[in-house]
Amino acid sequence: MKPFSLIIVLFIAGCSSPSSDDSIVTIDIEKAFNNLSNMFLSDLTDEIEYIPLENVPEALTSEFLRVFANDRYIVAISFRHNHLFDRRTGKFIREISSYGRGPNDYMATNIMVPFDEKEETIRCLDFIRNELIFDFNGKIIRILTYPTEKKSSSMREMIPIDENSFITYVYNYSGAEPVKLIVSDGNGNTLNRFPNYHTFVHRENGSSYSSVLFYKWKKKCFFYENCIDTLFQITKSDLVPYYHFQLGKYNPPYKEKQNLHWPLDNPLKNNYFQLQTINESERFLFFSFLYGEANPLTNRGNQYFGYYDKKLSITKISDVDYTWKSPLINDVDDFVPLRPFIWSVNQNDEFVAYIDAEDMEEWFLKNREKAKQLPERLKKLSTITSNDNPVVVIAKLKQ
Repeated sequence: MKPFSLIIVLFIAGCSSPSSDDSIVTIDIEKAFNNLSNMFLSDLTDEIEYIPLENVPEALTSEFLRVFANDRYIVAISFRHNHLFDRRTGKFIREISSYGRGPNDYMATNIMVPFDEKEETIRCLDFIRNELIFDFNGKIIRILTYPTEKKSSSMREMIPIDENSFITYVYNYSGAEPVKLIVSDGNGNTLNRFPNYHTFVHRENGSSYSSVLFYKWKKKCFFYENCIDTLFQITKSDLVPYYHFQLGKYNPPYKEKQNLHWPLDNPLKNNYFQLQTINESERFLFFSFLYGEANPLTNRGNQYFGYYDKKLSITKISDVDYTWKSPLINDVDDFVPLRPFIWSVNQNDEFVAYIDAEDMEEWFLKNREKAKQLPERLKKLSTITSNDNPVVVIAKLKQ
């Protein structure tokens, strides 16, 4: 059998049922969820930085915040804002471009892989659905065009495989879309296609939106689609199974794809895991997912966080607390718990997340005696109020 044919066989098996292939590791998320446990930061790290982001009017972060970092900078991406801060001090440097229809503006920042830490660029979308690559000075240095064989509105972002090839997900609006992924050159030309083997019965007024996740690690590109139980590595020519996620009864069936997101109050989605973030380091593969009855304030289910420890071959998921999120107990500094749901991992194996200002303020109000024992570098954070920018947390991950 040719190598390419072997990959296709594994792809079909991984997408339709728990993988029986011994060459990839199974991460038993179902079992870990049925045995929720406390999760401690000391299991992941011994070294944590806390960087309060400067609180000035032109640098206020907003909802849907995501934070990234390299050796020099912190990039805080929120709704219609891309803010650049100094990594060491948290001092605001500038906003990278701006929302609008001007010649150097953008419509939205990419969701899945918006930041290139080596090139120091961010990726955005304009109103005519070109992808714009900005440097940290807010200058457009490259414009990417979606593959012309499909309507751009039917595709989801252009994720770089390398400098001159990009992977794009194709929405299965009809229920019988023959193509899942397209590799293109950034100029509208298709280089390769990966087929879609999954179908559902289309209904009018339904939504075939699918939670699709991409991430980059060690210059490699990875892909996961909800309703499918396999995480894949993508190259220009191959889609290779990387990890199998054992989700069991919590894996949403593909035939229900249209019913999982519309109407918004459809209780069906509460029965299944909806993975929201995946990324990894040398030792850990991290993931988060929504599950359960929606929080009436956010219309979202409980926000769970978990990880697979590659060294110890164990999977852990933390139960949610009163915030509807999974806490990571901060036993490293005996300090504010971290509740990561959207986070990043950089190429230096640093876990980058944040603590909301109101959570920081609340901790100091409720832990006055404990706060007296903190080192001076953490006592300084007691001045933060709920109106301030968040505190970025950067943890050097264990090897």
